Amino acid sequence: MAQRTRRPLIGVTAGTRTMMSGAWAGHEAVVVNEHYVRALREAGARPVVLSPQEPWTDEELAELDGLVLTGGTDLDPAAFGEDALPTDMTPDPERDAFETALYRAARRVGVPVLGICRGLQIIVVAEGGSLHRHLPEDLPAHPLTGQAPTAVETGIDAASDLALALGTRAQVTAYHHQGIREVAGDLRVVARHDSGLALAVEAETGSGVIGVQWHPEIDGASGAAVFEVLLTAIRHRDTTASTRALV
Repeated sequence: MAQRTRRPLIGVTAGTRTMMSGAWAGHEAVVVNEHYVRALREAGARPVVLSPQEPWTDEELAELDGLVLTGGTDLDPAAFGEDALPTDMTPDPERDAFETALYRAARRVGVPVLGICRGLQIIVVAEGGSLHRHLPEDLPAHPLTGQAPTAVETGIDAASDLALALGTRAQVTAYHHQGIREVAGDLRVVARHDSGLALAVEAETGSGVIGVQWHPEIDGASGAAVFEVLLTAIRHRDTTASTRALV
């Protein structure tokens, strides 16, 4: 395989929202927080915005070098066999299904994945895990209510890719009212808050998968280090593929 001469192409998931003003008021718009796009550009990647649509084939997904599953509203509880709660945000089943299919395709074809906040929850549920549905009730010791971004401390497993980027203790910016209850499949927890809530996961095998229950896109240098974990996984995948091609 020839050495890469272009920037990595990173798919960035987006939602939709009804426009409220202007000539296109009432029409649906594709929406993604610009912080994600900026963070990837600053990391040296080329972001490609992906809005809910018909499923991508494995061949199409393999044209990307990486995938970022972004933040957003709560997952539809029906997708993991639970009933709606009064504390749930309005779900977006179309986006849930699209992003879950993207994640599973990425795992099949070996495209590295970074899940952020809601994106982490997509990964956990796709792998068969479960969520705390409302932390103020499920885990009152956790300081978040989902009402505003909050600085929290997290301990990080020294034997993780995340620790190579951030060390074994980091302050991060979180904004969520749901979180990981249990992980399953190929995932392991690599970071926790002192309350016991899991704040990050990594995949044990395959191409790199990391999910964080915070927002590195707004965390400056420490956030940039999280995106660098994704870029490192892409470089490792390229190196491995090149080595196999020479054998």
